[in-house]
Amino acid sequence: MINNVALFSRNGCHLCERAEDLVAIYLPKCRVFDVDADELHRQLYGIRVPVLVVGGEVALEGPFGETDVMKLARSLRAQDECHDDSDHE
Repeated sequence: MINNVALFSRNGCHLCERAEDLVAIYLPKCRVFDVDADELHRQLYGIRVPVLVVGGEVALEGPFGETDVMKLARSLRAQDECHDDSDHE
């Protein structure tokens, strides 16, 4: 799950820049997309950026902080570990 994370961001948005910094630290495999580069993404997330999507579902949006991203990353790692353990049984 931790490999299926995307951040929708906008150039010149200070909240988005902060979100990009946070995902670089806590979710380094997160893909970052410019919300204005695609019409569908602009329609879905344009006024809600930054938007962090996990597995196609919105996990965080708007102004979110370090604690939010840290908790999400921890939860995703725990889910991944749980799935890895079940694969070995």
